[in-house]
Amino acid sequence: MPIAPLSDRRPTVPAAAPAGPGAQDHPPLLATLDLTSAQPIAEGAERRVYLHPHQPALLIKIVKPLGRKGAGKRPPLRHWHKRFQREGLYRSHLAELAEYAAARHHAGHDWNVPMARILGLIQTSEGLGLLVEKISGESGALAPTVQAIVDEHGLEPALAQALDALFDTLADHHIILNDVSARNIVLGRNADGRHGLYLIDGFGSKQAIPLYALSKALNRRRLRRKYAVMKQKLEARSRERAAWVTPGA
Repeated sequence: MPIAPLSDRRPTVPAAAPAGPGAQDHPPLLATLDLTSAQPIAEGAERRVYLHPHQPALLIKIVKPLGRKGAGKRPPLRHWHKRFQREGLYRSHLAELAEYAAARHHAGHDWNVPMARILGLIQTSEGLGLLVEKISGESGALAPTVQAIVDEHGLEPALAQALDALFDTLADHHIILNDVSARNIVLGRNADGRHGLYLIDGFGSKQAIPLYALSKALNRRRLRRKYAVMKQKLEARSRERAAWVTPGA
């Protein structure tokens, strides 16, 4: 059968989706997502986290209103380079996106990097949001952070070994962390049901001169140093917990 020239082809118009129950549950693909009545399920210094209203396996990171109000203020002199950043308050979103893209590039098709996956950006009633994978706990709620686990159960040997392996893997994949904290690591299942420790926040290069992005060796040394400090803090919290729960200690 001969192929008709492009100019002679008639465009195919997709059939309209049938109306029915739940037809209005999902807004148009590019519509602004309304979060005005939603409640955040987690909150950091700069951002709030919401459950996606239509996709239970996704979360939305939103810059807090205080950050948006202060976006026009001039940064301190030591942060002079921020005056030239056109992305403004969304710098943290783009830093995470860039780091995730770099991790994907280096991992190729064999993705085994222990971090929550990123799907992209979405416009919401609360500003530009970052769509990320939800890491779930056993009950389906948000997975607990490592800090919360240590506060409740102490730093058990299995958790300590898993943390050692996590940071070795992050260094091997040249992942740059701007905030090495036990609050940014959770223990749970990803959207595929795989259980383990996952990095959920605090990654991405924010340096004016990206030394750690340019040197894997420098980044590994920095990660080891920062992780040693984090682990010492967890061990101290674990000892405090043991003294508190042990009568007469």
